[in-house]
Amino acid sequence: MSPIVSFSISESLKTFVNKLVSKNQYENKSKLFRDALLRLMSTMDATDSISDASSIVMPTTKEIVGNMVIVLPNDSSILKKINKIENQFKSQIVSKNQHFTRNDHIIFIVFEGLLQDFQNIVIEINSIKELKNFRYLILN
Repeated sequence: MSPIVSFSISESLKTFVNKLVSKNQYENKSKLFRDALLRLMSTMDATDSISDASSIVMPTTKEIVGNMVIVLPNDSSILKKINKIENQFKSQIVSKNQHFTRNDHIIFIVFEGLLQDFQNIVIEINSIKELKNFRYLILN
């Protein structure tokens, strides 16, 4: 289970977040904030930006193994989006399994590469608004 983090935001930021979610640009507020934080992490070296906590933040140049589970509707246009992303990261994707149900397409991916590349593929996949579910885990 992921840790829960609470924080305060201004009324104008709350309105902005609610608009993004209500316009279906994001499934929910948690997904919006995770995506925003991942995008921020991918644009900066996290170890430099958090000086007093750098011992607990993995450097983005660290080699990692991660896995992803993606659940999406059986729709060829959405599969094309996933395939395009997979092609961008084909050298880091070491394993991929797919399962089809009546309504869903379930993809399991094992990734080996730089943490920064893992963050980037997560951001790309998270940007597909039609996803039903997306979970990822860094194994080391």
